Amino acid sequence: MKTITWAPFTNQEMDKLFDELREIQYKDKTHRLWANYNKDFLNYCVALTICFENDQPIACSSISIRDCWPKNCYRILNRTWKPYERLKFPRKLSMSIVESAKNQISWLKANTNMKIVFISRQTTNWDDWLMSNLNSHNLNFTKDRHLYLTCPNTNDDSCWQKIIYQGDEKILLNWNRKVI
Repeated sequence: MKTITWAPFTNQEMDKLFDELREIQYKDKTHRLWANYNKDFLNYCVALTICFENDQPIACSSISIRDCWPKNCYRILNRTWKPYERLKFPRKLSMSIVESAKNQISWLKANTNMKIVFISRQTTNWDDWLMSNLNSHNLNFTKDRHLYLTCPNTNDDSCWQKIIYQGDEKILLNWNRKVI
């Protein structure tokens, strides 16, 4: 398994492959979040990731940043998808996702002044399962009892999400949040 993370527009070949795989995901209207994969999400990406097995892309995701988050706070595993696997609710976290998370954290440490990384999802039943799976690979995520503003519209309930995170938790005090 090989995982590559790069800043957009710094690797023409990888940019092209990522966009081709993104376009396939976007056109799959059977996926409940298909619209999230339009090109707009790339406006918030600081890095893109593809995990390969036997030279075939098996997982894609990005690292994003938003103005409504504290400085030096990054969302990893943003817009994660598996190009050729369509399991809606996997029972076990695949190693491609674990490797993507590890690679993205390493990339951020090497290329940014990252203070905290987080993962968020709109659904309500994902956090304990994902945190347990990632932590079994020594990734040391934690959570608290807040919903965090993950997009700029404070009136949109979907913008308030639970997160799991690792890093300087004092950063969370500077983030617009609500107690669950």
